[in-house]
Amino acid sequence: MSQKKLIAVITLALLLGLWTISGAAYAFTPKQGQLYEKEINGVKFHVYTSPIPAGASASVVIETEKSLILQDTQQNKPQNDELKALIASLGKPLQRIYVSHDHSHHWAGLEMFEGIPVYANQATIDVIKQKGEEELQGLKKKFGVEAIPYTKAVVPTHVVEAGSKEKVDGVLFVFTSPAPQLTGPVLFIEFPDQNVLIQHHLAYVGVHVPMPPVEARLAKLNEMKSTNYAWVIGGHGIPVPGTEYFSKTIDYFTTLGKVVKESPDAAAAKEKMTIAYPSYGGVFLLDMMLPGFYKK
Repeated sequence: MSQKKLIAVITLALLLGLWTISGAAYAFTPKQGQLYEKEINGVKFHVYTSPIPAGASASVVIETEKSLILQDTQQNKPQNDELKALIASLGKPLQRIYVSHDHSHHWAGLEMFEGIPVYANQATIDVIKQKGEEELQGLKKKFGVEAIPYTKAVVPTHVVEAGSKEKVDGVLFVFTSPAPQLTGPVLFIEFPDQNVLIQHHLAYVGVHVPMPPVEARLAKLNEMKSTNYAWVIGGHGIPVPGTEYFSKTIDYFTTLGKVVKESPDAAAAKEKMTIAYPSYGGVFLLDMMLPGFYKK
């Protein structure tokens, strides 16, 4: 391309708003997954998820004035490639990565972010250290080397525990674990100044994750619903305003409780749940999780 043509292309791109000179940011459109974005009180939250039918596993890029913080990677390389493209499009350095918990679909792709400090709680670090290589080999067998090309399980080296707080580029991160008996030792992240919550294993919007025990989960959701979050981001599914999150998750688990009680087996329960929530992805999770409600 001649210098004259190159200048014309760059000028057109700038006029269209596709690139910005500062940090070389450019427009990003996902092809593999979905992207949800919201700016609140000076912080931009970019939520990239794998395809909804596949469970909509979420990675959250928190954009501050000067840098980026990532919460959870993607599992398979095609989605990780897109996540890296999203990060590159923002034109700011990736400062650190938080891993929410030990499930491999949230940390398997860490090798693609070499050199970035990785933070997790001690329980997550211990599991990855003890079982990470075995889990990675299992993923290779299940999805193939093309999807899982990673050569090692990256163990986080920085410990962050529930109850702690950190300020990153002036943004306050509060790490909590409000219902460990329901969620296990996962890290929730609250942003008090933005009124945003990133949560895992409590309840999700847009995907089927029928986690027991139903009554205890409903009690916790009803207890938390008075908190007026501007946005609730789940480790799976669709991020939504707090009022919508609690209304939809309470409805889902109320329905799930009735369906399980009234259905003779998991197959019948699955049919009723898919009819009740036809737009929800992750239907395969009904096959995996509903049988547990019928074990004596």
